[in-house]
Amino acid sequence: MIDAAATARYNVRPLLPGPEAALRETVLRLGLPAERLTALATHGTVEALAVQGLASDQTRVLERVLHPRGGVVLSNADGRNALLLAPLMVMGELPAALAEWSETAEALGLAIGEVLMARAAAPAPLRAGDHVLDFSKRTLVMGILNVTPDSFAGDALHGDVGATVERACEFVAGGADVLDIGGESTRPNAEPIDAREEMARVLPAVRAVCAAVRLPVSVDTRKAEVAAAAVDEGAVIVNDVWGLRGDTAMVDVIAARPHVALIAMHNQRGTQYGDLMEDICAALRDSVRIAQAHGVGAERIVVDPGFGFAKNAAQNLELMRRLRELRGLGRPVLLGPSRKHTIGAILGGLPPQQRVEGTLALLALAVEAGVSMVRVHDVAAAVRAVRVADAVVRGTPPEIAALPPPGPTG
Repeated sequence: MIDAAATARYNVRPLLPGPEAALRETVLRLGLPAERLTALATHGTVEALAVQGLASDQTRVLERVLHPRGGVVLSNADGRNALLLAPLMVMGELPAALAEWSETAEALGLAIGEVLMARAAAPAPLRAGDHVLDFSKRTLVMGILNVTPDSFAGDALHGDVGATVERACEFVAGGADVLDIGGESTRPNAEPIDAREEMARVLPAVRAVCAAVRLPVSVDTRKAEVAAAAVDEGAVIVNDVWGLRGDTAMVDVIAARPHVALIAMHNQRGTQYGDLMEDICAALRDSVRIAQAHGVGAERIVVDPGFGFAKNAAQNLELMRRLRELRGLGRPVLLGPSRKHTIGAILGGLPPQQRVEGTLALLALAVEAGVSMVRVHDVAAAVRAVRVADAVVRGTPPEIAALPPPGPTG
């Protein structure tokens, strides 16, 4: 039986899982010196890191380093894949400890250290043309401008440059940070078009929108030829749904234009996965590797896990639950769940135009998971949703903290 008097007296509260700031503030409110915060790294947070591609000797080294320090290494039969569990402070010391063993152990330690640092810090600002995208203060919003005749979302602007500019201006007024123009539908079973037809759709729109607004413009295309032409018309971001793994010439287009940023999305043929997030992260790392091998630095790259691309509804929901795993990539993360089929399926088959509320729910969850930018059809609503979510997740804005208390009715 619960002792109500005792529970009322002691008011015991679980702080984990929960915001890390709550632990820190609880320690500081005790009146303890700041150096006592190190106790949190030892006892307050347990790190869990999945590692692939280990050699058997590396697994043994991990065990020898972590076990005496209170950590655990769980590995498969051949030792190639492992789960590392240890207090935060122990995990933070792991790179230096591994460096004392061998060069290969040191390289593993560096990889672990990079992931720990990436997970803890906001991505660095990204330059696109004359624009700087700062991800440290709030979640950015990318507005979708479909100049296709067959958008799944019912927002096609095919052939109407004036309407495209008008919607771009509406998006600016609604608070968009980036505009994304696409001329080929990526909906399931869409008919592919050649580069000439895609450019006929895209280039007039890019030219007109760049002349009308001051926001950075992205071109959503899988074709290197279209990307190059759109950049010549003023686009400063290339949004490649195949993450440099479709058109092999795409990386050369980006490399030859150092002012251009890249959004590399996860995509594949078929929905068969081993471990969903393991496979997505591996593919996105490969996209970054391809870019760097051709002289495109990681600081120019945003990654997108490809919600709705080569994923069924259940996999899209798993992706949402496990979004935080992408933070280890060390790159800004873009998510595009707007009006997607998964939302309609959850809501009993609602058509795209009635999936706005479902979209906003996913956007709030994305903000909580640390996503840097969201790609949406309904800009004004999305901006309002992510601002509220940001105020909870990123910390109370100063102007809100300064507000006077409400009246007696709250």
